[in-house]
Order: sequence, then structure tokens, then C-alpha cells
Amino acid sequence: MDGTLLGFVVFSLLLTITPGADTALVTRAALAGGRSAGFGAVLGVSSGLLFHATLSALGLSVILSRSAALYEGVKLAGAAYLLYLGVRAWLDARHTAQTPVGEARPLGFLAAFAQGLTTNVLNPKVALFYLTVLPQFVPPGAGALPHALALALIHFTWGVLWLGTLVLLIGTLAPRLRTPRVRASLERVTGGAMVLLGLRVALGR
Repeated sequence: MDGTLLGFVVFSLLLTITPGADTALVTRAALAGGRSAGFGAVLGVSSGLLFHATLSALGLSVILSRSAALYEGVKLAGAAYLLYLGVRAWLDARHTAQTPVGEARPLGFLAAFAQGLTTNVLNPKVALFYLTVLPQFVPPGAGALPHALALALIHFTWGVLWLGTLVLLIGTLAPRLRTPRVRASLERVTGGAMVLLGLRVALGR
């Protein structure tokens, strides 16, 4: 492993373990639908990285970086989606608190996957990261697309390992989290975190 590749491995790891919208989303999915939904959200979030890597390699992200209007549009769409998920978590918490154990309708794998993918795809900061940082780790003269996807797979792997561990931890604590009152409280906390993140994205420059 040369120094350039090692640098990306370390950099992508630090980026992965930094708490953010992905962490809040995966936590809520694992609480709402168990390990199945949690892993669905993990794969959705991580798959979004491959999407951004492809756009960066094809040069499409340049449009996003040079168009202030387009950047603002994508940013506001992502913020609105986070706010929607946060408010929905609050509303679900009210229903959860009144639902006996075993009668709640859990979040499914595909729905959680779609939420994770949408959240990541609508994050313009991830697109700009792949546009500005990723090319620095691609060797000169090399094929941009295969190398970008290879690096994105490293980031993808870190995401699955780190967020997957979070899902397993929540699954281990599940017996203590199954009471309606506890689940409702946790949904309010994660929902609040997503609302704050949505506001941060919307107001960020």
C-alpha cells in the first residue's frame, strides 16, 4: 500500500466516524425496524458514496460546484428531507408511546435503504468532497472512473463496518429498548438530531 492510498484510507476512516446525518438516520432506522432496517439504512447511505464517486469521475459534480443556484437547490432539498424525517420521527414517537409491544409496524429494509440513499445523494457536501478531495488520490494518467470507484469502495467498506457496528450495538441493547416509552424517547432524540442537522444544512454557507 503506497502513501497515497494509505492517506485516503485514514482520511476516509476519520470522515466515516464523525457523527452526522448518517449516524442519526441509521440509529433511528435500527430503533424503528431492528437490525434489518438498520442494515438497510447502512447500505443505502454507503451506496450513495458510489453514486457521488461516479458523478465526480464523470465530471458532473463540477456543475454543482460552479452553479450557486444548483448547489442551493440540492442543499435545500437535502435539508428539507432531513427535516421531514425528523418531524416524522416525532410523530411516530407519539404513536409508539401508545402502542403495546409487538403491535408496532416496524420500518422495513427497503424503506430504510431508500431513506439512507436519498439522504446521502441529496447531501451536496458529499458531492463536493468527492469532487475536490478524491482527485488528489487518483494517480496521474490513470482512468478516473475505475480509480474513483475503487477509492469509494474503501469509503463504502468503512461505512458498512462502522455504521454496521452501531446497528449491532443497538440490536444488543434491544431488549432494554423495546418498551414503548423508551422507544418513543429515543425516537424523539434522533428526530430532534435530524431536525437540527437539517437546519444546519439549510443555514450553512
